[in-house]
Amino acid sequence: MPPLDEDVDVHDVIVVGSGFGGSIMGMRLAEAGRDVVVLERGRRWDAIEYPRTIHQVANAMWEEDEHYGFLDYRVFNRLDVIQGCGVGGGSLHYFNVHLRAAPRIFERPEWPAAIRRDVLDPYYDRAEAMCEAQPLKPPAGRSMPVRTTAFMAAATAVGRSPELVPLALHTGDMREHPHSGLLQGPCDFSSNCLLGCQPRAKNSLDMTYIPAGERLGMKVQPLHEVDHVAPRDDGGWTLRVKVLDAETPGQHHFITMHARTVVLAAGALGSTEILLRSRDEAGVLNGLSPALGTRFSGNGDMLFAAAGQTPDAIDPAVGPSISAGVDMSREGSPHTITVQDLGLPAQFFWLLEGLAPGKRRVGTLLSAVGRYIGDALDLEVGMGQVRFEGDALFQGGRTTNLLPYLGMGTDAADGTMHLDPEGQLDVDWDPDASKPMFDEMEQGFEELSEALGGRFVKSLLWRWPARRLLTAHPLGGCPMGDDPLTSVVNDKGEVHGHPGLYVIDSAMIPGPLAVNPSATISALAERAAWWMIHGAELKVGDLPSAAPQVGP
Repeated sequence: MPPLDEDVDVHDVIVVGSGFGGSIMGMRLAEAGRDVVVLERGRRWDAIEYPRTIHQVANAMWEEDEHYGFLDYRVFNRLDVIQGCGVGGGSLHYFNVHLRAAPRIFERPEWPAAIRRDVLDPYYDRAEAMCEAQPLKPPAGRSMPVRTTAFMAAATAVGRSPELVPLALHTGDMREHPHSGLLQGPCDFSSNCLLGCQPRAKNSLDMTYIPAGERLGMKVQPLHEVDHVAPRDDGGWTLRVKVLDAETPGQHHFITMHARTVVLAAGALGSTEILLRSRDEAGVLNGLSPALGTRFSGNGDMLFAAAGQTPDAIDPAVGPSISAGVDMSREGSPHTITVQDLGLPAQFFWLLEGLAPGKRRVGTLLSAVGRYIGDALDLEVGMGQVRFEGDALFQGGRTTNLLPYLGMGTDAADGTMHLDPEGQLDVDWDPDASKPMFDEMEQGFEELSEALGGRFVKSLLWRWPARRLLTAHPLGGCPMGDDPLTSVVNDKGEVHGHPGLYVIDSAMIPGPLAVNPSATISALAERAAWWMIHGAELKVGDLPSAAPQVGP
């Protein structure tokens, strides 16, 4: 491509995506005086728009030709992925957990030599200060959820050391948020984290980094979806961008944008797809590492396992969606395994019906839900329908004696991504190499369920012969590393051989974290931004303020 004409508007930085990687990069670079534009394919959401009815939940799903929802459900071979889509990315629906990965994770061979836990700790500190993460303190007038105390008691009973996990969650009085000035109420203990927080108690990115960045001059452009990125002869970058029509889903037009630096932060699926399309369809980004599309991991996620028929009422719909966790790794095993309690909103069964992606779904999710409910509650199930009495389910029935789990572990990270013949991203993942870890995880579920006095209920998806998983934490595709033959980006997120092009999000993580990844993505983004601005490592003790406070 020819160099830019002098009258063409060129930004210092274009960030693609407004999740944990993109929002942090955008805010920090704007704080340093850079001209920053953040492109987000989703739209902005007001708290009052978050879904609560079955119709609203259906409309909260991303269907570009129908509605711009903030939950994007993707179906692949043996694996389903749920991800965020909106200004704030995955923080709009994540469960607020801001948990640091264990030091042993960074000692695994896939990580670059420069990335170790002690190196990341000051960046973890910086992100933690922004989101005010701390263990759960119930709001005034409320007590610790029974689910929390029951889970921790069971973990203690099997010889483990459970902890309340750090949550980016406000439980105090109504206030103006110190980093954004936005009005924030306390958590309402409804477990509606997945469906969006109407009290705005979550310290999500649209409450913290994004408004702080906008006060510093960062511009956010919703409904802008990047098709591909191309290098320019002058060292800058050109982006082909699809602009979605705000009023008419399915309608769009294309524009061209230019930047001196581009940060891809569209998530493990999105950032990888942009690079694959740039290389394989547009033919404008050659020389990328052969590792592009490799090391896909679901973070060892296992959802929909539970302890059923507990003797004491659990009422999983009370409290934030996650409150406690425990390391269930087995002595002598190479696998790291974390199990957390999992709260379900009252709309859980409605949500699963709304999640079914129609013609793209393999089978019907609803029939699987029926089998799950039947096994968990000893209800008769047939013909894809659940036969139960409504008052038994919603008015003190047996769902109150159910404690769901979220398991995460060190899966094999051996999935691959590519473009299918229609040019759509596809993920190939086979569970065989990860099965020993999942077997150990299920042993942990069984031990906890027995300590609870209940019966272990297998995940509805992870049953023979289906052996499918659903992950909310997709990782990899543009793995970081020291060798350009086996990694796509270096330890600072810059693409090997392409100065000025970065991938700063879950796509850069080269293997499973075995905990919720938001804190680690945030730390890696804080580090990448610090290096771009200062060219040196941040040390513990010389940490600057997290962000400018609201006010004069």
